[in-house]
Order: sequence, then C-alpha cells, then structure tokens
Amino acid sequence: MIIKGEILKHQRESMGLSQRSLADGICHQSLISRMESESHITSMVILQELCHRLQIDLDQIVSLEEPNYLNLNAVRSALNVGNYGIARQLLKKQCNIKHLPDEAKPLFHTLHAQLDLSARNFFGALNDLQNASVAVTPLQRNLILEIEMVTTEVWLKLKDCDKARYSNSIALKKLRNFQGIKHSVLDNNIIVGIYRQSAQLELEQKSLVVAEKFLRQAREYASKVTLTAELVRLNLVEGRLKKLQNEKRESCKAYIRAYTGAEQLGDTVMMDDIKPFLAEHKIDYFD
Repeated sequence: MIIKGEILKHQRESMGLSQRSLADGICHQSLISRMESESHITSMVILQELCHRLQIDLDQIVSLEEPNYLNLNAVRSALNVGNYGIARQLLKKQCNIKHLPDEAKPLFHTLHAQLDLSARNFFGALNDLQNASVAVTPLQRNLILEIEMVTTEVWLKLKDCDKARYSNSIALKKLRNFQGIKHSVLDNNIIVGIYRQSAQLELEQKSLVVAEKFLRQAREYASKVTLTAELVRLNLVEGRLKKLQNEKRESCKAYIRAYTGAEQLGDTVMMDDIKPFLAEHKIDYFD
C-alpha cells in the first residue's frame, strides 16, 4: 500500500518521537524508516496502530495515488458536482469491491449509498450505509462523519424527521469530538453538510433562530469549499429560512444562487428541484 511517508515523518517529529519510540510495541524501528523513505507498507493493522499513536486520521496517511483510492476518489469528485451518471459508471466498471483492500470498502459502500440516494432507492442506500458503518475504522474520521451525513439525508428524503434528527445529532456529536482531537484534518464539505442538515431540521420545527445559527456555522466552512452540490443545498435552505423570516429579497437571492450553482454544475436533477421555489417568487429561469 502506498502511503504518504513525509506526513508520517513530519507528524512523528512534531510530537518529539524518535523512530524507535514510535515503533515501540507495534513494529520494528526499521519498518518506520522504510515507511518514511519508501512510502510503502503492507500491514493495515500496523498502519492503524501507528496512526492512533500519532493522533492522525488514516485517510491523511493513505495516498490517493493508490489505484484503489484513485478510482474511488474520482467517483467522489463526480458526486460532489452532481455528475451521477459518470459516478455510477466509474463505480460499476472500475471499482470492484472484491479487489478493494478492507480500509477502502466502507468508502465504496458510502459512495454507492449516495448513488442509491440520487436514484431514490432509499432503502438500498440505508443498506449500503449499514455495511459502511460495520467496516469503517475509528481512524477514518471523515468517512464516519460522511456516513452519518448521508444517513441523515436519506431520512430527510423519506420525510422521517425523527430519524433524521437522531442521525444528525450523532453526526454533530462526533464532529465536535473530532474537532477536539489535535491534528485531526476534517473535510470542510462534510462539515458544511452536517450543519446545513441541522439548519434544515430546525426549519421543520420553525426554530428560526437556531436554524440561522447552524447556517452561520455552515457558511464559515463553505468559504473554504469550491462549488459543490452541498453548497447548492446550503443556498436552498438559506432561501427557505429567509422566506420564513419574511425577507423576500434575501430569499430570492438565495434561491437564485442555488439555481445558478446547480446550473454551473450541470446538475439537472437539482435544477428541477429548485424551480418550484423560483416560480413561487415569480423568478424567471432559462431551461
């Protein structure tokens, strides 16, 4: 397995650990030396134990240049911009789960769940997410959060707010725990999604003040993210909030930002979802 040996070395040195002290009780010091210089390891068990000692996520160490991850990363990139057809084709033709290492399987299941969600196969998505939850490791923190976020999204689509609220509460709790871990690097797009869902659930209860608070938190991280489908959803929720606050002008602006973003992504499914909100405000749009 290809790893990022330079990150391992930097983290070890920043914690004041020698190669021998890092290896103590886990492996031989010579393996640490080879990992740092040759960026390769064959034992996932040893790598997980080293990541735990170094207090870093497994995903920070495993290289996305590894073929198994390269294809899955391409699927994720397609999903982030709403390119579901390409994502489905990549996952089906280039990512055979039988050939994936164990640490890559929960990501496969999570991506498959997102494709099921886009096809409105909600219970298929829940089954995928259950498989992902069983396989994910404690050090795959971003993936743990993503599983909870996608689970919440499924329940939102099914209009089961109680279950969505429960999943979202778990996501928020884990997010706050992970943010408190030193050297933990979390995906801003996933953080945006969790806070956006929190705001959306508060809107369902007409709790506008709390919804606005969650939207502000989402916006803090949104500025660090390039255009994704999640940012489009964020604008859509903001449009609903401003409408309930009787701020029609700001509501219109948010819906227009949402539609423009979906149009830039080429996500026709999301564009169709936004059109009723535009029509409600008598905003013209172009097909």
